[in-house]
Amino acid sequence: EPSGAGRYPSMWATRSQSRAGGCGVSGRGPTRFHVSSRPVGTNSRRPCSRQIACEAFYSAKRDTEFTVVELNSSRPVLAYLEQVERIVQVTFPDESRRKRLEDGVWEVTLLQQDFFGVKFSPSARLRVWNDAGVLGIRVSDIDLSDLPDEIRVPATLKVEGRLGHSKKAASSKIAKLSGEVEISLDVDVPFPYSSFPLLRETVEAILGGVIGRLEGSLKSSLPRDYAEWTRAKPKELVTTAAD
Repeated sequence: EPSGAGRYPSMWATRSQSRAGGCGVSGRGPTRFHVSSRPVGTNSRRPCSRQIACEAFYSAKRDTEFTVVELNSSRPVLAYLEQVERIVQVTFPDESRRKRLEDGVWEVTLLQQDFFGVKFSPSARLRVWNDAGVLGIRVSDIDLSDLPDEIRVPATLKVEGRLGHSKKAASSKIAKLSGEVEISLDVDVPFPYSSFPLLRETVEAILGGVIGRLEGSLKSSLPRDYAEWTRAKPKELVTTAAD
């Protein structure tokens, strides 16, 4: 997951549905961003004091496509997509931010995020699998425990993705990989952040960066590692580039 962030690149394909309301949402823009406000009690000793938070839901879908060159017909791209462990290690190369929990499941720490000056590094559960030649990716169970207590709120982040190989002419050495990634965030935004006018844009930038880095890592790492895998000796095929 390399550094750098993209904020709504041209390949965003989103379902648009927004409603003006609390939470700093203007009701414009290409995202599906639903907001409703609800009162939240505080620990203040002032009588009758109430602050407003809001429940926000964000969802977006992104398509991706890139090519690799199949120079060794005995080791096609379809076979490479079955190397789940290897693909995870080249997509998340920093071992300090990746911990294997069980077969096909890892705990990963995402790059540091900045939410109105509050910096945090969320962790989440990553599951990767291969089903009938299609690589599946799922990120869930986000952990925001390193946030300050006053803004640590319930949040559900889900990332679902798939990457498959398109059929090509028998004489062609160019293989096309295509897929999609969908991301959603369901969160209670605490006061005073719920009243900030740039809240929607900030959330879009953070989530757009997460999904953009995932796609960018796949597009830059997989073609290069696939080429290394095709040149490896038979006993090295299941090892990773790091090995």
